[in-house]
Amino acid sequence: MAYQPKPIIFFDLETTGVSITQDRIVQIGAIKVLPDGSEEVKNVLINPTIPIPAGATAVHGISDAEVKDKPKFKQVAKSFAAWLAGSDLAGYNSDNFDVPLLMEEFNRVGIAFPEEGTNFIDVLKIERKVNGHTLGATYERYTGEELEGAHDALIDIYATIKIFNKQLELNPLLPSDAREIEAFCSDDLKRVDFAGKLYEKADKVYWRFGKHKDKLLTETKSYCNWVLGADFPSETKQQIRRVLGM
Repeated sequence: MAYQPKPIIFFDLETTGVSITQDRIVQIGAIKVLPDGSEEVKNVLINPTIPIPAGATAVHGISDAEVKDKPKFKQVAKSFAAWLAGSDLAGYNSDNFDVPLLMEEFNRVGIAFPEEGTNFIDVLKIERKVNGHTLGATYERYTGEELEGAHDALIDIYATIKIFNKQLELNPLLPSDAREIEAFCSDDLKRVDFAGKLYEKADKVYWRFGKHKDKLLTETKSYCNWVLGADFPSETKQQIRRVLGM
């Protein structure tokens, strides 16, 4: 991996489902790649405090019985946040799922996340710029090997790191600095919230989805109130309240 001024933490979450606001973490896998190339690994099972549906267990192989005696997120949150501090974050489709869901979990226990100045690298976004998409297919394209054991967090993370290194090696025009990579993967619209529901243009905030897409928040207050009362990420709601001065 090219030199980075800060550690990059590649992480992956296994969860009870795919709802950012309703589902919970059952496994945290994370590998911190330090500027000298050395690694620190975390792999923790979490008691989600809600049942794990059979469909989720079929995907990641983690059952209620395996996590019933494991720590709850609130028990590991403070030490995990300290370990994340001072690092940039990376993953596969992490901007759309893992980061917003982790923000929800931290918000529930009153811990601010992410810290200011954190850069985010989504390897899937890089791949969409230079190729096409699933982790297994992407891994096989870059390595010539079939990815075995997908949906185990550490296996997925090691695959993501290997893809990231290959992306940098095979695409010499890609930037290697995390801040520049995040900018490369962004579209022309400045994202306001991590879930990508809002964007900013000329210092004004607009909807990025729904029936009021591309309309100003300040001109759609009834819709804002509906979103504030519906199943949307808490950070998105915080940004709406900020824009409306609530």
